[in-house]
Amino acid sequence: MFTRTARSSPRFRALRWLTAVLLAVWAVASFGVSYFARALSFVWGDWPFSFWFAAQGCVLLFLGITVVYAVLANRWDSESNRQDLMSGESPPESGAPPAKPVL
Repeated sequence: MFTRTARSSPRFRALRWLTAVLLAVWAVASFGVSYFARALSFVWGDWPFSFWFAAQGCVLLFLGITVVYAVLANRWDSESNRQDLMSGESPPESGAPPAKPVL
């Protein structure tokens, strides 16, 4: 569970901003691109380009958003853990019981 100091940490604030920016990109891709895709009225293969762009391009963008979030969050988390280890602080407890070894 996050403590008051963890919520005010620079890493937590950066993750909140990253989440907000990626949600804004998601909203623009979901509503804006689909709305304006009708103006792209030429044929791409057997399908209209607007259909391909709205249906396939947005799925690829959503996957890209997920990859960007995962990569940046993992990088920031590892940097934060490295700094905690160098300063002698222990990482915050998650409250979960310790994992049992698999036999």
